[in-house]
Amino acid sequence: DDRFNPVQITPNYHYKARSTASDEAPMEVVNLPFGLSDAVQGDNNAKKKNILGRENPYKDKGQLGNRSKSFRRTSVSLETDQDHAGYYKFSYSVPHILRSIHGRAIAFAAFALSQQELGQVFPSKAGGGIAGYVLDCVEECVSVSAVSMKDGFKNLDNMDVTQAVQITANLSVLQSALPRLFGTVIRGLCHTGMIRPSDIPSTFEYADATLKRADASCDREVGSMYNLAYEICRNKIDTLINFSLENFQWVAKSGRDMPNAYAESLIEYMRSTFKVLSPMDEGSRAGLQFSCCGHIAERLVHLLADKAEREDDRRGRGMNHSQHGGSVSGGAMGSDLPPIAKIDAFGIKNLALDVNEFETFAESTGVPQLSESFQEVKSLTTALLDRDLPNLLLLENQNERRRRYPFLSLEKLANVLEKYVGSGVGSKFISQGRTGEMLMLDKKEVQALIRLARIQM
Repeated sequence: DDRFNPVQITPNYHYKARSTASDEAPMEVVNLPFGLSDAVQGDNNAKKKNILGRENPYKDKGQLGNRSKSFRRTSVSLETDQDHAGYYKFSYSVPHILRSIHGRAIAFAAFALSQQELGQVFPSKAGGGIAGYVLDCVEECVSVSAVSMKDGFKNLDNMDVTQAVQITANLSVLQSALPRLFGTVIRGLCHTGMIRPSDIPSTFEYADATLKRADASCDREVGSMYNLAYEICRNKIDTLINFSLENFQWVAKSGRDMPNAYAESLIEYMRSTFKVLSPMDEGSRAGLQFSCCGHIAERLVHLLADKAEREDDRRGRGMNHSQHGGSVSGGAMGSDLPPIAKIDAFGIKNLALDVNEFETFAESTGVPQLSESFQEVKSLTTALLDRDLPNLLLLENQNERRRRYPFLSLEKLANVLEKYVGSGVGSKFISQGRTGEMLMLDKKEVQALIRLARIQM
């Protein structure tokens, strides 16, 4: 009965006694076998030292301690809200699963050894006789455990991102503990005499092969859970965008000095989601952050730059949507939100402000290059507000245009211009105070720019 909460690090930990006074090997932490005590959220040994508050050469180790307290996820006062240095990456179930696999390996080895002593002859196989069978048992136990850690959740459709992230982290920690688990099993087989000296090379080679297969089993489940976590995030982002931007007025007629509400809601969702990614390893965590930001940027580019639907197509899609009980049915990006039909210069300016806010948030996460996820939509909005755009679209200025806007697609730029609601003659430029002047186009200028863009496509 796992509550999918990471185990808290507590100062009340114990170690197994050393066998000799000169033993230099690190002492194992009670209840955290096979290196689990090293699976701490983030690279924060110094902060973990402060939490444990012990002057001990092994103070970077932890123990589950009192379960009624240790397994309860409580608030830890740290320097930032995003810091979870007071917790391990894994939840309550992982130590039990590893000890269970180890216990089954011991039981299987003891049974096999007793049968051999009674005269049972095991068929010859790679791995040095019965030792190979024991290793097969460990491999199968790991594979079954990895599957059950994911499929043991009662209803995957009701899983939230916190639970998906924790299960992913549990699988990753199980995977990282496999080398020590297999090493312990091999040492036990050697101590009990189940591996003959002549079979040591072949048994170790077979152990490496079974370890790789067990690692691959965990890797498949980690990948599956990672995809599920991203799907949960993506669906929530789509829901927020669809709800906030349905019937949104992109012909704004006036500029804003703060982001639109949909941008603030998306940023708040990403902020709360990124906080719960701490149990994941750094690569998976960054990958999910890039995926979320990239999906938002892709949706904005789709809304802004895809060709607008005709009225008949829009009406027909709406009828199909109602016939399916209001569910999402088809459409680009798996969404029923159509591309923008009309937008004016102020709508583009407001969208540019939203994109800047997304970039600011991405930079605040400290993830390198995360803000570059919004480069394409930023190029579109910035170029459409650039007073030099008419000159940059001239054929002789294409090198300057590519230097200034390396991510700009002329096809998408032309699609946006086709939706552009031109201003009246004489209102080509307008002063925007501190933001400077932005490009204002009338209908004839819009058509001229569309022709220039189409010629160079």
